[in-house]
Amino acid sequence: MIPAVTISPQDVTQCFRSLGISNRFDHSEELSLETTGIVTRPGFLSFPTPRDNSNLSVLGLRRVVGVDSDKPPSFYDHPWYLGEAFGEKVCEPGWHSIEMNVIADSIGKAIYHADELKERGLYLPSAVEVLLMLFFHFAATGERLLNRGHTWTYDRTTEGRFVTVGAFGRNGVFVSSHEVGFQSKGLGICAKVDPKSEVRDSSPPSAVP
Repeated sequence: MIPAVTISPQDVTQCFRSLGISNRFDHSEELSLETTGIVTRPGFLSFPTPRDNSNLSVLGLRRVVGVDSDKPPSFYDHPWYLGEAFGEKVCEPGWHSIEMNVIADSIGKAIYHADELKERGLYLPSAVEVLLMLFFHFAATGERLLNRGHTWTYDRTTEGRFVTVGAFGRNGVFVSSHEVGFQSKGLGICAKVDPKSEVRDSSPPSAVP
C-alpha cells in the first residue's frame, strides 16, 4: 500500500521557488497550517496553499511553467482552454488531500461514478488542485504522477464538458475535456478527501521523503 505523503508549508515554498512561482506563505499562516490536522489516508498527497493565491490557477501555472517539454514540468500545448473561465479559477487556500493515482474501480467509467464515491467521503478535485499535486511532487522527487492515467475534475467548460488532467509524460501535462458520458481506459478519478469525514492528525507535517 502506498503511504500517505505530506508536503509542509516550507516544502511548498521550496517547490514554488523551483517552479518559478512567486506566491509565499506569511509567518502567521505557516504557524496556523502547522497546527491544523492533516489527512493521513494511505495513497494521498496532502499539501497546503497560501492565501496569496493570485497565480495559482490553471492558466496562471501555465504562464509560469510554460509549454516547453524540454523544461519539465510543463503543459502540453493545447490552446483550446486559453479563453475558458475555469482556467482562471484560483486554488482555495488551506490544506488539500488528493489521491496520487486514479482509483482502480473508477477507471474506464463515466463521471457519474463520482456520486458513488461520496459515500466514502471522496469527491472530485479541481483541475488546479491536480496540477499542483503533480507539480509539487515532481519538484520534490522528480517523479511524474499520472504518467499513464488522467482524472476527472469538477471543473467544466463553457460548453458544459468536464475537464480532465493527467498523462504527465515527456510532452507535459494534458488538460482535456469530455462529455459526461465519456469513458476511456486510463481515465478515472484521483479523489479528494472530505476533511470532515477523516480522523485528522494534529502533529506537524513531515517533509516529502
